[in-house]
Amino acid sequence: MKYKTELHCHTAEASSCAHETAAATVEKYIRHGYATLVLTNHLSHGEQEAHGLTYREEAERVWRAYELAKEAAKDRLNVLFGVELCLMGARNDYLLFGVTKNFLLEHEGIFSMRVWDVHDMCYDEGILMIQAHPMRNNMTVIDPENVDGYEVFNGDMDSDSQNDVALALATYLRESGKTLIMTSGSDHHNPDHLPTGGITTDEPITSIDQLIAVLRSGEFGLIRSDLAYRRLWGAKARKE
Repeated sequence: MKYKTELHCHTAEASSCAHETAAATVEKYIRHGYATLVLTNHLSHGEQEAHGLTYREEAERVWRAYELAKEAAKDRLNVLFGVELCLMGARNDYLLFGVTKNFLLEHEGIFSMRVWDVHDMCYDEGILMIQAHPMRNNMTVIDPENVDGYEVFNGDMDSDSQNDVALALATYLRESGKTLIMTSGSDHHNPDHLPTGGITTDEPITSIDQLIAVLRSGEFGLIRSDLAYRRLWGAKARKE
């Protein structure tokens, strides 16, 4: 039996672009047979301004969304905390796995930091930093020296993430000797979004430390739903 883990998911309580509550999202992932959900709501200056909050209040808001999902899941679904970070002056997004509430509160100036400085800080804290949907229009692919990996499948059916190109680039870099983690995520936002991404493992992921160890080891499979391929590009259905 393989256990499914979602690595990219937003809810309405924290991400202004999302329109499904944490509780409804949890029920959806249970119905679709996922064992673990990593909640990665947006953390950005734009979100902070949109909500009219201070940085600390915005960080608390993101954490509270995680708490609501965890409360809704009880013991039926493992819910873990992450964020999708956007730095000022850039369009890129980064999935951070291993962040804590205290980490966020202690780094109030993170939005104005340079990407390589954020990566160094994350490395020191044992946090993984994955560039989300690196091949979308207006994104800049970050040198693999300054991130831990790339999201090579993004299941947001409202965006063309050029997943095949992202996968080809990451595969080429790996073959060239670069240490690079490749991840997949549904990028869930709305009630009509179905879980289409994530990873599979032989054991359920129950903690962030376990997730980080698995991602570093490479001992996992990528979920890349044929549904997303059909809707985005009309490609022939494929399964993995």
